[in-house]
Amino acid sequence: MGIFDAFVTSNGAEMTLAELSSKTKGDVEFLKRIMRFLCSHGIFKETSTETYRPSQTAMLFGTGSVPGDMIKHFHTNMQMTSKYFEYFEARGYKNPSDAYDAPFQLAYQTKEHYFEWMSKRPEIQSVFNSVMTESKRHYGVEWFEFYPVLDKLQVTPERVALVDVGGGVGRDITALKARFPQLPGKYIVEDLPQVIDDIKEPLAEGISAVKINMFEGQPIQGAKAYYMRTVLHDWPDKPALEVLRHIRQAMASDSILLINEHVMPEGANVPALSATLDLHMMEVFSALERTEKQWIDLLERAEFKVTKVWKSDADFGTAVFEATLGE
Repeated sequence: MGIFDAFVTSNGAEMTLAELSSKTKGDVEFLKRIMRFLCSHGIFKETSTETYRPSQTAMLFGTGSVPGDMIKHFHTNMQMTSKYFEYFEARGYKNPSDAYDAPFQLAYQTKEHYFEWMSKRPEIQSVFNSVMTESKRHYGVEWFEFYPVLDKLQVTPERVALVDVGGGVGRDITALKARFPQLPGKYIVEDLPQVIDDIKEPLAEGISAVKINMFEGQPIQGAKAYYMRTVLHDWPDKPALEVLRHIRQAMASDSILLINEHVMPEGANVPALSATLDLHMMEVFSALERTEKQWIDLLERAEFKVTKVWKSDADFGTAVFEATLGE
C-alpha cells in the first residue's frame, strides 16, 4: 500500500491522514484503521487528530530495505504454514520427500518448484536474494575463520581455486576474497540466471559469475574446491544426490568438496531455531535440516569420502564437511 514509503520519501515528516491517503493506495477510512493499529504498537505516533509521525523503526521499512524485505519474505512463507493441516491430512501425515509436492505447492496452487515459481516473480526473487544475503551475515563465525583456506586453496594462478555452487549474489565468495586477498587462482560464483542478474555491485577482481542450472551439470571442470553453502538443505535426498554427482564428475583427482551447512543436533534439547528451520525446509521444499550422520550418509551415497568435519564452537550449529573423490 505504501505507508512506510510515503514517510521515508518525505524524510520522516509528520503527515495528516488526507496527505497519507494522497500518497498511498488506501482510502481514508481504511488508512485510519491501519494507522490506529500501527500507533497502538508504537510504530507511529498520532501527534494530533489524524496526524502521524513515524518512529525510527517505521523509517527502516521502506521498499528495498532489509527489514522491509524480511517482512515480505515472511509473508510469502506464512501462506505455506497456513496449509499444514490441509496438506498433511490429505497425505496421511507422512513425511514429505517430493520437491514438487510440499505445502508450498498447495498454498500457491502450482506444480512448479519454489525456485521455478519465484523466477517468474522478480520482486519476490529480489527479496529472497536480499534476505539470504543478510541472513548469512548473522550465522556466527565465517566458515573461512575455522577452515584452513590458506593451506587448502593453494593453486597456480590460471587454475580455478573455488567454485561457489548456488552462491547467490556472491556474498560468501566476496567475503572470502576480502578476508584473504592473497589467495591465488580464479574464483567463480554460480547460480540461476535470475539470481546472477540480480547482482547489483561489480564483483571483486578475480571473481566471475556463471549462470547455471546445477541439475544440468557442472560446467567448471577440475577446480580445486567446489563449495556449497545452505544449498542442499533446500533439497530432499534424491535431487541432492543428483547435484552431488554432477559435481563429482567435474572434479579432478585432487579436488575437494566443501559443504557448509547447518547441522541438526541429535538427542534432547534441540534449539528452537534449529527445529523451526527444519520445518521451514519441509514446508517449502519437502527437504530437511540434516544431522551430521545424515550429511555423511548423503555424501557417501554420492560416492564421496568425508575426510573431516570442521566445526566452530562459536558458530550457529554450522559445519564444513570436507570430502574427496571416493575409492
